[in-house]
Amino acid sequence: MNFRFSPSVIFFGIPMGLLGSVLNGRHLETMFDTHIFYVDWLLWYGWLALAIVGGGYLFGFFTPSRHKLKAEWLNTFQISLFPSITLSLILGIVTLYETFTLSETQQAWLYTVYFLVVLFHTFLNGLLINRWIFEPSVPIQDHKPTWFILLSGNFVVVISGLTLFDAEQLAAWPVWNELLWFYFSAGLLIWFSFAVSQFYRLFFEPSLEPALRPSLFIFLAPPSLATIASLLLIHPDLAHSLPQENELPMLTWMLYSFAIFMFILLMVSAKHFISCGLTTTGWAYVYPLAAFGFATQYMAQILNSPVLSFASIVIFFLVTLFITLLSGLLLKHIIKS
Repeated sequence: MNFRFSPSVIFFGIPMGLLGSVLNGRHLETMFDTHIFYVDWLLWYGWLALAIVGGGYLFGFFTPSRHKLKAEWLNTFQISLFPSITLSLILGIVTLYETFTLSETQQAWLYTVYFLVVLFHTFLNGLLINRWIFEPSVPIQDHKPTWFILLSGNFVVVISGLTLFDAEQLAAWPVWNELLWFYFSAGLLIWFSFAVSQFYRLFFEPSLEPALRPSLFIFLAPPSLATIASLLLIHPDLAHSLPQENELPMLTWMLYSFAIFMFILLMVSAKHFISCGLTTTGWAYVYPLAAFGFATQYMAQILNSPVLSFASIVIFFLVTLFITLLSGLLLKHIIKS
């Protein structure tokens, strides 16, 4: 696969995966009351990647590349990647909030940017779903796992919306809690439909080309993030404290069990991913695995399960391995170019 350093929505998968891994690593540190030295490096790496990718994308509109960027908006595959922009920005805002002690003015600005990003993500929901429903030129072969990025974003809105605001603020804005339930419900119900149609496409249509096989890992993201979102909606205090052993709602069990099923299925099918080799599309492994590891950490604490605790450690270091290999590949392409 040829690698070209030209602005594209495709590259937002890099900061999305890095910043998602940072949240995974920080929760793991809190969970085991330890310090993982390279999580801070991942944080700066993720911020740098977001600045370069985002800045390059905006700058591209003032260069001849703008025609290519406009064409991405019309492409049935690439348009499904646009929610990775809002997802990366939301993750960036959450990591900023958790890293620095902000003044009231700085918090107000951060909240303003956050709500604007959420508003844009809401716009993408309406536009993309409307297009998928009414656009007659979207064949079943163009239904890719990347469609799940939009729904993952809905669950991230819920998680971030309960992380950025404390109990007092949530009590003062009851409408915000209702809106978070709205995002959760919309994401969940549409995910059910997308999952069915995606399995139909994979079972009864030509298989994905090898270059896009890593995108199958995106199957992990929606149920994993929905697992966390369902817990936080029922117990908002968990967003600011360690979860304690407790009973789980049936919906949470179902979501996490499906995520486990998909993880096992993908691991059993590892040879099909290994045969693809390591390319820049391999960044599609990082974010879903980080989301699954994040959900596993919550489940491990609530169930007081040593097995899931160990699994969460293994998953995080698997994410770290992918980031290391993909960063080495990226550096190799930079040196060559």
